[in-house]
Amino acid sequence: MSDSGKRAGLLVLIASFAGHGGNYLFYVLAARLVSTPADFAAITALIAVGTITWMPVNGVQMSVTRNVAVLRTSGTPGELSAYLRQQGRRMGIACLVIAAVIAGLSPVLADRLHLGSPQPVVLAALWIGMTCMLLVLTGATQGLERFGYVAFALAGPLGALRPILLPLCMLVAGMSGSMWAMMFATVIGLAVMFPPVVKAAKPTPTTPPASTNTLATMIGLLAFSSLTNVDLLVGQAMLAEADRAVYASAVLLGKVALFAPAALAMVLLPRAAAALERGESAEQAVLKTLALTGAAGLAVALVLWLMPTWVLTVTFGPEYAPSKPLLPALALVMTAAAVLWVHLTFAIARKSMRMIVGLVGVAVGHWVLLALFHDSPWEIIAASGIAVGVALVVVESGSRSGSVRMLLRVAKSRKAVVG
Repeated sequence: MSDSGKRAGLLVLIASFAGHGGNYLFYVLAARLVSTPADFAAITALIAVGTITWMPVNGVQMSVTRNVAVLRTSGTPGELSAYLRQQGRRMGIACLVIAAVIAGLSPVLADRLHLGSPQPVVLAALWIGMTCMLLVLTGATQGLERFGYVAFALAGPLGALRPILLPLCMLVAGMSGSMWAMMFATVIGLAVMFPPVVKAAKPTPTTPPASTNTLATMIGLLAFSSLTNVDLLVGQAMLAEADRAVYASAVLLGKVALFAPAALAMVLLPRAAAALERGESAEQAVLKTLALTGAAGLAVALVLWLMPTWVLTVTFGPEYAPSKPLLPALALVMTAAAVLWVHLTFAIARKSMRMIVGLVGVAVGHWVLLALFHDSPWEIIAASGIAVGVALVVVESGSRSGSVRMLLRVAKSRKAVVG
């Protein structure tokens, strides 16, 4: 990885941790401002609905990143302009449809997730639709290697802006104010992220690329989303009321081990795609990303293991103390998921279908495990750990891009150069 790549990776990683710090503060404030722990669990469930909805859109985001990087490498400004305009039209329509569908399902979701009223779901639908567009704009700036904008998106509208806006919104609108804060933060993000993409789309368009592999990428990301987020919805629907808030608070900290270091893959994807387009190897960059991702996730798990229980009780309240033993276990599962995410990112850069098909099977197996084991938070964590662990073992042992195989090829290549 070049010096510029290292600087970009560090910038995005710092922004990711800043964003997660902002989200942590958002949850802390939400837990303090709501009237009951049940309301806090409801907010986390709405955010989980958004996270699962975005994963297919994250597939579009990653596809846009890869294709923009390729077009910048071997295409023309006209082709890039045509592609960005095409994706803008498609995603504008998709965002409206997503918001409308979730809003239409609001009575059902409110009932199944114990939300009490459909109104927060309708607000969440608007927020989710707008965030879909923000994610695709972030993907375009990734492909353009405008990592300053990527860092802003992670640290600002997807992070620190939310807790800044939350207190006033909840003071005015109660629990629904959490969704208003999310929407206002997203509007600010859209205003900042549009200009660089519009600039790249200004040249006279020619013909967009015929094959982009977007659908396969969306399917892979949906499977990964299910694997790493459906546990929260199952917990909200199936756990006893006292356990819902406990599991929700554990998840928001434990999953920092997934989402924070996974930001490193945001730098890897465009650069690996461009390298492959030039006929070069990207394996050394992949190995470094895997190592940094695993180390960052393990560091998060260690911090959560050593963290005193009073940190939880002071920030969230004494009723959340039982979540402390769950934190390191969740973080270890999510560290494995973060490593799996890097493998998936490289598979998408290579336009490989094998891993995507395998992830769909793992996601289905995860649902089966959760159908059998959901009576306590520990059972849900065990089900997720088995599913993620099996997926990672299969990739590492059976894939050509397994870490050991890549290490051997890189070492052999270095020996050949020296010789």
